[in-house]
Amino acid sequence: MSDAGTSIDVLLIEDNPGDARLVEHHLNESHVADIVGDVTLEHEETLAEGLRAIEAGRHDILFLDLGLPESTGLATLGAVQDEDPRVPIVVLTGLDDRETAVTAIQRGAQDYLLKDDLDADDLARSLRYAVERHRQEAQLRLQNERLEEFTSVVSHDLRNPLNVAHARVNILRDEADNDHLETASRALDRMEALIEDLLTLAQQGRAIDDLSTVRLDVVAEDCRENVDTSDADVIVDTDATVRADGSRLQELLGNLLRNSIEHGGAAVTITLGDLADGFYVADDGPGISADDREQVFEMGYSTSEGGTGFGLMIVEGIAEAHGWDVRVTESEAGGARFEITSVDVH
Repeated sequence: MSDAGTSIDVLLIEDNPGDARLVEHHLNESHVADIVGDVTLEHEETLAEGLRAIEAGRHDILFLDLGLPESTGLATLGAVQDEDPRVPIVVLTGLDDRETAVTAIQRGAQDYLLKDDLDADDLARSLRYAVERHRQEAQLRLQNERLEEFTSVVSHDLRNPLNVAHARVNILRDEADNDHLETASRALDRMEALIEDLLTLAQQGRAIDDLSTVRLDVVAEDCRENVDTSDADVIVDTDATVRADGSRLQELLGNLLRNSIEHGGAAVTITLGDLADGFYVADDGPGISADDREQVFEMGYSTSEGGTGFGLMIVEGIAEAHGWDVRVTESEAGGARFEITSVDVH
């Protein structure tokens, strides 16, 4: 969205002629142009006609009524996003449908307006802010894509000499027993872990747009296949399902399992359990002092000799990307307990 004095093309999908005329009247008020520039309005009465207009790709923003003849509620929003996920959307709704409107925001709409309270100032404000937020989000996505691409290239270039060094060290270890070779091997392992964590951190900037209902116990079992828990006692005390990106939830749980094993030892007991609005991962290791709990999610923080200092930062990033909260406290056994809350639990 540029400064006032420019032009903005608005698509309105609204089946009620009276509501459509009201929106047009407000947008044509003189002071609206002072806020957002000249406004060009195209009005379509049905979802099918609206989708054809969206396909033409000439609009800067969409005002969308969720109660159309052939589609209602969040299904209407989903149909529009499937057609063009790039167009910023402002939802128009009635006073008795505020909850659906809030959910629409959570699913990607930029704003919502109550039809019964609509005025020119509301429309102009929502128009300007929605387009500006959408532009900033697009820039952020582009930056994240470039960061992920850069990190992937760098990690590939690092892995090649790392693999060569690993191979040479293993050859020498077969030929002679040398403490220096053992130290070199551990250093190479640490470099490999750092590369993996940097890749994961770079990927956390991706928007989460593929939520599904997943079972926590199933994700936990999948984690066991990717984390060495052979000597640890992992207790899965939950049958809850949550709305989440399954692969990123697995990354979150995997990092918490690794954290417990790194700090509590190979024989640590780890429990995954339910909370009223989420879940927790607790262990019987040495725990985290109250003074250190605010620092554990910071980059580079680790009290383990073999830790990279990125694991818990990754956990926090995945939680925040879902809109969840994460905190660390003390478990019943005196170890660490990580609580993930504000989760959509079923």
